Amino acid sequence: MKKRTLCLGDDSGHSVDLCLWDLKAEEESSYIQERIDSGVQPIICVKGGKVSDYNGKSLSAIGVSTILIEPEMEAVADLREWMTLYYNITNFIHLSTSSSRQTVSCTTTLSEISNMQLKVLKSSPIYRVIATVKEMKTNEFYYNACINVMNAWQCGKKTSRTADGWFCSYCNIESANMEFKYALKMCIEDSSSHVWAIAFQEAAQEIVGIPAKKLATMRDENYPTFSLHIDGICSKITISKSGASLKNTKT
Repeated sequence: MKKRTLCLGDDSGHSVDLCLWDLKAEEESSYIQERIDSGVQPIICVKGGKVSDYNGKSLSAIGVSTILIEPEMEAVADLREWMTLYYNITNFIHLSTSSSRQTVSCTTTLSEISNMQLKVLKSSPIYRVIATVKEMKTNEFYYNACINVMNAWQCGKKTSRTADGWFCSYCNIESANMEFKYALKMCIEDSSSHVWAIAFQEAAQEIVGIPAKKLATMRDENYPTFSLHIDGICSKITISKSGASLKNTKT
């Protein structure tokens, strides 16, 4: 089951997550990503999407949903005009609490982040750190995730192996299959310090460049190629967003 999450914003000054599943995640999101990569912020219209209160407000494009990209509508022309004038200076209020697209307070260093007295608040500040990957743990870099879908969202919690499949204690169900998801322990460093951190699914895949399952297969079947791939990741520049959930992991 493929999933892709987009962050949508409009002239209300609010933004929300839109989750695409299966074919929509492959087809529509690929075209949208191509537009973004070419420097264009595409305008899309969603008809028949499902509104969920899970993790704040969010949208899901289900089987009966229709997604229109850059349709010829008066409302689209008005929104495009607004984007030209105000998009780059608007601080959107994000309605989906699970999104990684949270407002960044400032760019800082690892040393400054480590010394901060961070507290878990409803609206915790997010800090950007620019660092390089110094080292990665390659013995356990993924976990076996639950594929059960609840309220249009994949559970994704860690499962345990059983005789007949994979059991999720969170959902209290057993499934025949599971999904490889990243929990990548790595040491990142900048000019001020270094710290061990964990990169999860989307962030880890962006750093590694391939899905967790493919990397695990490479390690088990062709270790020299796996080792070269890991060496290529080390010293790679990464942008880390840290907030009240920042925790150093033990080596």
